[in-house]
Amino acid sequence: MFYPQNRFRFAADKRRRRKAIVKLLLLLMLLAGGGTGLFWGARWVIRQLPVSDSEEQKVVLELWKQKNYDTLIANTETKLQKKPMDPFYLTFNGFAHFYKGINQPTTEQKIQEMDRAIVSLRRAKLTNPLPLAGEVDYVLGKAYFHKGVAFSDLSVQYLEDSIRKGYLGADTYEYLGLGYTNLSDLENALKYFQKALESNSSDLLLLTLAQTYYQVGDKLKAEEYLMRSINKSQDPSIEQKARYLLGDIYFQNKEYLKAEEQFQKVLALNAQHADANYYLGEIYAALGDSLKARSFWRKAVRINPKHYGALKRLYG
Repeated sequence: MFYPQNRFRFAADKRRRRKAIVKLLLLLMLLAGGGTGLFWGARWVIRQLPVSDSEEQKVVLELWKQKNYDTLIANTETKLQKKPMDPFYLTFNGFAHFYKGINQPTTEQKIQEMDRAIVSLRRAKLTNPLPLAGEVDYVLGKAYFHKGVAFSDLSVQYLEDSIRKGYLGADTYEYLGLGYTNLSDLENALKYFQKALESNSSDLLLLTLAQTYYQVGDKLKAEEYLMRSINKSQDPSIEQKARYLLGDIYFQNKEYLKAEEQFQKVLALNAQHADANYYLGEIYAALGDSLKARSFWRKAVRINPKHYGALKRLYG
């Protein structure tokens, strides 16, 4: 999944353009954890580690605390050769595979680890009672999310199960918001993003809320959260995306001077932004300055020779 530099590169269909922005925000969230794939640097902790008199299990718990996932996997797999359905070893084997997978450099390697985590955790769920049942469902929900959009229904199911079982991770609501976005259930996506906002008012979450309101057609709410994101952000890339969407909203509302201000600020952050140049051309055309409009369309084409909107304007 890649961020499209130009939403008008291939077609002008609004539904397709809006879906492209959603994909952009999903990518932003995946990158926001500093390359780990965790959202907004989220962390989670087990409510209370199992108390064990077994020296073997104490070793597993210590490896978990140390985040020594490779050794933990090797240790638990050795134990599982003798006790293949032991819920304790299955649970920590699954946890270790998940967190090892999060840090894999390629999607293929990540998904392989997610699959291993899912197998162990679903086996653990066959036992009753299951220690750390809420945590198991929480990690299962995240593992299915990282397997891809096709598994969003399972991701949402397990994450909601984890809440019902009394476990709420630091990033549960963000994952649920993203899962429901993948399922095109924007009402529930908004509900969970708003819940996440109660404890995490990051510039990226504010931008995500703005985008979701944009998706449901509430431009006033989208504008509100975009301004909050801009005012809070110290990240030029987030500010750029927020200002670009804000300019888009103003342009649609025919508030051309406000739109011009936002697109000029986008160019101050990134002079090679083809769409910002294209939109400025559209603004000046609407204001009756055809010479200035064509100069911005030409800039858009110089940056992106296949820019659909600018090419159509210049040669259509």
